[in-house]
Amino acid sequence: MTGPDPADGAARPERGATAATASGARPVVELRGVTKTYESGGGTVVALSEVDFAVAPGEFVAVVGPSGSGKSTMLNVLGLLDAPSEGDRYLAGRDVTGLTDAERTDARKDAVGFVFQDYHLIPTLTALENVTLPTLFDRDGAADDRARDLLDRVGLGDRLDHTPDRLSGGQKQRVAIARALINRPGVLLADEPTGNLDRATGTTILEEFRRICAAGVAVVAVTHDDLVTEYADRTVELVDGALR
Repeated sequence: MTGPDPADGAARPERGATAATASGARPVVELRGVTKTYESGGGTVVALSEVDFAVAPGEFVAVVGPSGSGKSTMLNVLGLLDAPSEGDRYLAGRDVTGLTDAERTDARKDAVGFVFQDYHLIPTLTALENVTLPTLFDRDGAADDRARDLLDRVGLGDRLDHTPDRLSGGQKQRVAIARALINRPGVLLADEPTGNLDRATGTTILEEFRRICAAGVAVVAVTHDDLVTEYADRTVELVDGALR
């Protein structure tokens, strides 16, 4: 599943729309009764507990909650980076619960964009090369143009040839965001996307999130930043692994 091109500029759902109400569309990502446990120190840690969660195309959802509440685990399970211990999950209406590791990798390759707290930039590549990295195996002639456009939209049009050692923490974050969008995913999953940004730059990024939502891309952002919740259509709270 590849998402709409953000340049299309389709109308977004009304603020406050949920996966069940936005245009009657099937959710882009969905968890049904998902529990995730880990063995630690001879005991069992419950990271997620019977979570039901769905996001519609074009919806921007903020996930809040205290540190250790399971927010990052939920993001990883949504993005097929981690498997639930119980429950089912769906990507674009497809049941992806029982896929093998290789099948999960293939399913999320173009369908899911990730923004991690750690930037995961390749230090020897320029900003432009880092952004185009996900396209290298399925390269098309427009990849560089898309990358330049994305970097320009996040305020780094004059840093295309800079390697990560020449970028600030906030600039590295913006390169990572542009990279997550290069393959036009159906859903963007972002872990603290404004955590390393000042308010003005954070606003620029969140306006970009709203722009891609207008084109039908779903956004799920784990955050402690009130600014993110101001831009989101919907905010859900995760406490001790359970949604409230």
